[in-house]
Amino acid sequence: MMNQVAFIVCFTTLAICSLTCLFSCVILVCVIHHLYHNRLQQEDRIIIIHCINIYSLLSIYIAIVALFNIQSILGDLYGYDFSSSWCIFLGYLAPTLACSLFWAFVNQAFFRLCRVVYSTMRRLQSYQLYIILPFIELVFSCILMSLILFLHSVVYLPTDYYCFVPFTNVYSMFWLVLNNYGSPVGVLLFIYIRITIFLRRQTNTQTLIVRQRQDRDLLVIRRILITVGFVISLGIPAMIFLVMFFITNEQHPLTFPFLCFFISISMLGLCLLTIIFTPQLKKIIMKIIQHNRVIPLNTSLIGSNQTRQ
Repeated sequence: MMNQVAFIVCFTTLAICSLTCLFSCVILVCVIHHLYHNRLQQEDRIIIIHCINIYSLLSIYIAIVALFNIQSILGDLYGYDFSSSWCIFLGYLAPTLACSLFWAFVNQAFFRLCRVVYSTMRRLQSYQLYIILPFIELVFSCILMSLILFLHSVVYLPTDYYCFVPFTNVYSMFWLVLNNYGSPVGVLLFIYIRITIFLRRQTNTQTLIVRQRQDRDLLVIRRILITVGFVISLGIPAMIFLVMFFITNEQHPLTFPFLCFFISISMLGLCLLTIIFTPQLKKIIMKIIQHNRVIPLNTSLIGSNQTRQ
């Protein structure tokens, strides 16, 4: 039986996951509708494709995290055993989607890199390329995460009632952290440094319009780094539990409940930050809000019209 603190954390996490999943699905539907019913410039279409990729991965990932917490609550209340091959698959799918989600931000940065540094290579800025890239990255993430399947690292956690890689499996946990966080962040930093060096080495012969576009692209990458940094910062509590495990050689019972809680907070923040830092997406959302806003009629005008009748 989980203690009262763990039960409250799981229930709160489930509520946040449900809200985030609903919110991301609504945004996803709005963005897809806007893409197929409006004539957009190529740059705007590519940015919308990036948003669709991010919110698709995010909604599925957060739904799996919500399912983990449902299993924890039901297992604690009724003693259900969810150990199965499907459970193992979900324990493998969750880090795979997380890996693809971080690489989706690399896609955005790569697009800005091509616009600034490789502006003459039009194929690297084509709309079709950024439709194919998410599928390639998903396959790549599946291959990377398949190692934890081959090593049988995903196991059923009897105290949490779902399957995942336990903290006691240090090598597999390190592999998850390296591929989910380390590699994408390293590529993002490389792209940012590459663009910064390129802009500093440029001559002053560039037109004002080109300079403004390049500065805007650099600003977008900074915002991507802020967003990814925000998500990673909320993973610090999990690292604290990991350090505690190395010191005491015992896993704290609240490790995975708090890990899921901070994941839910980070995914909700990711939803909001993507809207705030993406002008095209923000414009779509504001347009929908303004369209659905009910404007109250002037009661005095209504009264005057009735008296005239």
